[in-house]
Amino acid sequence: MPDLGQRARHGLGRPARLVVDAAGFTVGGFLGAVAALRGGKAVHPHGAAYRGRLVIDGAPHAPAASELLHTRSERPALVRFSRSLGLPRPLPDLLGMSIRVLDAYGARRHQDFLLVTSVDLPVLHHAFLPAGDVQDRPYSSSLPYRAGDELLIVGALPDPSSPRPDGEDELDRLARAVATGRLRFGLAVASLEGRFRQVGTLHVDVPLPVSVDALLFNPFNTGGGLELTGVLNRLRDYAYPLSQAAWGRSPERAAAQRRAEAAAQNA
Repeated sequence: MPDLGQRARHGLGRPARLVVDAAGFTVGGFLGAVAALRGGKAVHPHGAAYRGRLVIDGAPHAPAASELLHTRSERPALVRFSRSLGLPRPLPDLLGMSIRVLDAYGARRHQDFLLVTSVDLPVLHHAFLPAGDVQDRPYSSSLPYRAGDELLIVGALPDPSSPRPDGEDELDRLARAVATGRLRFGLAVASLEGRFRQVGTLHVDVPLPVSVDALLFNPFNTGGGLELTGVLNRLRDYAYPLSQAAWGRSPERAAAQRRAEAAAQNA
């Protein structure tokens, strides 16, 4: 991993680079150890993946510098729902929603959003909160993006008109809701101290093969005027590669990742 931490160190002087390196390798090493012990992803180890569509409204309050969020469009997407810590049911857990907007900026230039259950309140939407169902709470990126002069976080809001069927657990209820063809979430943005405002609609349409659950999402898959910013985002440049390398170290796991990529690309 010759480029490990390169984005994190960009624009920093030598003392700051040393501090970021130390913190980044500490966090990344810890997550890598957890991944190695689990034999899988350090967080969000198990979930379910679906094919979807992201319809962007072209709303006037969308960040003008973001090609994806500001321009009216409809794009194919992959959506993965998961339990973050892997706590045993029926305990609530931090629930994750990972969204990949396929070819958002050209062939194989995807946009990934990694979101976790939170709350739609100023400042508090930077925190993660557990939930018992995938439609219980808003989801938040928690950490900021920059689009031009604007700082924002990205979120997903459960649509109150979406079906809420009964089921054995949150993933079973999710599958039943998807089967109705009417499961939707609002894609939203918020200023760092504001409330979420919807800029598009995410339709969750079709279940994908179990192999896609091994797909690796990366918050640094971004572009079109939208970029990660802030100190904590810098540390993710160490955490994700080290954790994913520890998980994919064996030939079997590496093969699982390749199958997931192939299945996702053909979805």
